[in-house]
Amino acid sequence: MLKKLLLLLCFVYSLSAQDSLRYSIDLNRLENDRLRVEVKLPQGVKEFCFPKMVPGTYAIYNFGRYVSNLQAFDASGKVISVVRKDTNTFVFKNASSLSYEVDDTWDSPEIKGTYIFEPAGTNFQADTLFALNTHALLGYIKGREQMPVSLHLNTPKGLVASSSLVTHAGNYVASSYQKLTDAPILVAAADTVHLRVGNADILISVYSPNEKIKASEVATQLKPLLKAQLTYLGGHFPVNNYAFLIVMSAHLKNGSYGALEHAQSSFYYLPEDSIAVMGPIIRDVSAHEFFHIQTPLNLHSKEIGSFDFQNPQMSKHLWLYEGLTEYAAQHMQLQGGLISLPQFLERMTEKYRTSNFSYDNAIPFTKMSKGVLGKYKEEYGNVYQKGALIGLCLDLYLRSETNGRYGTQQLIRDLSARFGPEKSFADDDLFKLIVETTQVKGIEQFFSYYVSGSKELPLATLLSKVGCELRSIDGKKDKVAFLDAMKQEFKEIINPSPAQLQLRQAWMNP
Repeated sequence: MLKKLLLLLCFVYSLSAQDSLRYSIDLNRLENDRLRVEVKLPQGVKEFCFPKMVPGTYAIYNFGRYVSNLQAFDASGKVISVVRKDTNTFVFKNASSLSYEVDDTWDSPEIKGTYIFEPAGTNFQADTLFALNTHALLGYIKGREQMPVSLHLNTPKGLVASSSLVTHAGNYVASSYQKLTDAPILVAAADTVHLRVGNADILISVYSPNEKIKASEVATQLKPLLKAQLTYLGGHFPVNNYAFLIVMSAHLKNGSYGALEHAQSSFYYLPEDSIAVMGPIIRDVSAHEFFHIQTPLNLHSKEIGSFDFQNPQMSKHLWLYEGLTEYAAQHMQLQGGLISLPQFLERMTEKYRTSNFSYDNAIPFTKMSKGVLGKYKEEYGNVYQKGALIGLCLDLYLRSETNGRYGTQQLIRDLSARFGPEKSFADDDLFKLIVETTQVKGIEQFFSYYVSGSKELPLATLLSKVGCELRSIDGKKDKVAFLDAMKQEFKEIINPSPAQLQLRQAWMNP
């Protein structure tokens, strides 16, 4: 403990003694629904940027459009000239400090542009709620994204600040801009609970304006889920602390709700209702978001590991980051006894139908992923549908070729051990890495056919290996593909063979 404390003190000292970027926000000074951000700059800064996009969103948001009245000052405090180069970039000469105002994204209809999904944005309500996704508040110095940073946050009396970030003397500290902005902060009259699950300290912070739901009730839903995830991950979490930050709302904009994942936290924007109504929703959404501690935290390509906030480059592997994560979130619940096999198959049936009904499955998944910001942006939702089915097929294929001994669980563990949070793989090398790691016959062809190719997933063949089937409800097939899909479902085979039962047992209870 002493060694850890000394290291922290040394790091905090380095923020003031060496080159660093230091932000300060006083939440008590909310004026015209805007917050003012003060920034202390290192020497030689001539350009200050705001993110065009951030990891996990898969949409161009241009957060700089919420920034106004940016002023730059020299070392003597004199105002110097600033030129706004574009929406997200400000240029000046050797400034020592900056000051600017930021509107919140939840409640600024006068600011035109792409709608920002609430879990990726900000909300400022004096004395009540500050939802702070810091990437929507804080700019950065291009080329110095790995510079140490700190944020001093002055919070209103009576409100609680919740985050996965480390704090010292009122400052949130991080080794880089990317790490700081990967950790949202919820400041509210929040209800909090702390859990210890395995090696991780878990924070659950809930803001429910009408007090319809309590953090203790959410904890009751999440604790068995987290225990099942711990077992699924081999008895050890790749993080030592994690924060669930949950905002409940009685007035959902656009009727949309959901969450955004981060390395050690997730931010939720959900309808305010009782735990009886919201419990299953919170559990299912959390199951997916929490599993992002594996991908992309411990396993990611260079496009994510060295994310370019101004000119983001998309990875080809959304099947891994979102698809396999969604599959694992469901498979974990099956293995942990939280859902039954019929319930699991029902969920997979719904994904199969939605994928066929709402998306173009003739587009190779890697091609769709790479072009998700442009040509294929309307296909993004398929990552949770066909992407999960790719995960199911890959898992069943690996297990069928190894007599149940090896599946996607072990694959991700092995790849994560080889890479980890600070080491990225080359996007074009992933399939080759999986071939090398698994040594499973035909796995290269699996990817070329079904992930980088457009062949239809072999669901019927692979499901049959675990005593299940893809069957037509009325025994007939329609000529129109999506109508055919709507008449099919995943079901257990009535009299599976001993071999099918044996592989099913390995798949459900490895």
